[in-house]
Amino acid sequence: MTELRIPTSPGEAVLFVRTLYGNRIVRFAAVGGSCGVVQLSVLHLLAAGIGVPWLLANFIAFIISMELNFSLNQLFTWRDRWSSQLTPQRFIARLLMFNAGASTTGIPLNQGIAALMGLFMWYLPAAAIGICVAASANFILNDRIVFRLWSSGGASATISEP
Repeated sequence: MTELRIPTSPGEAVLFVRTLYGNRIVRFAAVGGSCGVVQLSVLHLLAAGIGVPWLLANFIAFIISMELNFSLNQLFTWRDRWSSQLTPQRFIARLLMFNAGASTTGIPLNQGIAALMGLFMWYLPAAAIGICVAASANFILNDRIVFRLWSSGGASATISEP
């Protein structure tokens, strides 16, 4: 694994940015942050705009964000785990496994934390906290199981070239 340190020259700065770009956790955070914004936007649109109860709106927004999250993680975060072994049938299996993991881990964590925090604060920050908690479990599940299957070598998370 490449050690990160503060760059002291333009060349080191370029290498630093390339290393960050190649770091799976950074890519995961960028994808997750984007999907979190989508989830919060849909939540607010449904709750404030249409009047859907906020926990139901959060659930619907999570489902929409979850599918976007799979697509972006497949294309960006775990792009190095795409291989010729990933047939259409295996891709569907990966999608189903992702959804099963998100349904059994992500939704309960997201909804539970959001509901708990919603007792003390406005629904958008409560939902944001739920997103962050669920994201931690989501990364481990995806890295170790979902995106490891049918990859080229099945290597665990390492810094790769962009």
